Amino acid sequence: MLDFNRTRLGLGIGISPTDVDLEKLFADELDQLRAAHPDRRVDLDAKGDCRGVWDGRRLQQLLGNLVLNAIKYGAPDAPVTVVMTGDEQNVRFEVRNRGPAIDQMTLQRIFDPLQRGLNLEDSCNVDGNLGLGLYIAREISRAHGGEIDAWSNEGETVFMVRLPRIH
Repeated sequence: MLDFNRTRLGLGIGISPTDVDLEKLFADELDQLRAAHPDRRVDLDAKGDCRGVWDGRRLQQLLGNLVLNAIKYGAPDAPVTVVMTGDEQNVRFEVRNRGPAIDQMTLQRIFDPLQRGLNLEDSCNVDGNLGLGLYIAREISRAHGGEIDAWSNEGETVFMVRLPRIH
């Protein structure tokens, strides 16, 4: 809620950039998520140089929000895949999951605060989810001079984040 309140007041998400290797940082975050969700398979595929100057703790938070979203709404029998690619100017990562498509109307507002996807059993109210995870993810990417986008079809949903190496 603190992050939400800061952004609503126009203060943005606070970051403390340092030299980080996102591949190692994300591998650690995914290990924690696998431990918390032992019934789900979460894969990491990294290519290129994934080092840069960012706030590693905040980017772990961003990744965690995206992967938890994929676990919650994706097909339980299909893996969640994180694909990272580093090039000269950017590091890009995608969180991919199989499952029902997200309709276009929902996609248009998916990063808005206090929004939640449709849960087939309406358990979103039971789990305490306030609908801030994707909003916070967007604000963290913006604080790093990056961008986040999402697309979905009947086979796959993808959240893509691009982070410039120099901000």
